[in-house]
Amino acid sequence: MARKPLEQVTLADLATKDDLKDLVTKDYLDEQLLATKQELRQELGSAVNLIMGELGKMSARQEEMAGTLARLVARSEGVVR
Repeated sequence: MARKPLEQVTLADLATKDDLKDLVTKDYLDEQLLATKQELRQELGSAVNLIMGELGKMSARQEEMAGTLARLVARSEGVVR
């Protein structure tokens, strides 16, 4: 095979029909990208829900601890007086 300048090399020089039949199409890539985006959105939504649940639990614990602390302060003030 004679050498060609790079500017003259075509796809036919590099691949056979059999090589090309396994290439993906733009539509296929678009479909895969859309499916991946949807999957990521679902995963992100689940992660956000999990984090919000944990924050809710922490807030409830904090309120419970504040109430306990308020009762202890009230008792200690009653003892001191």
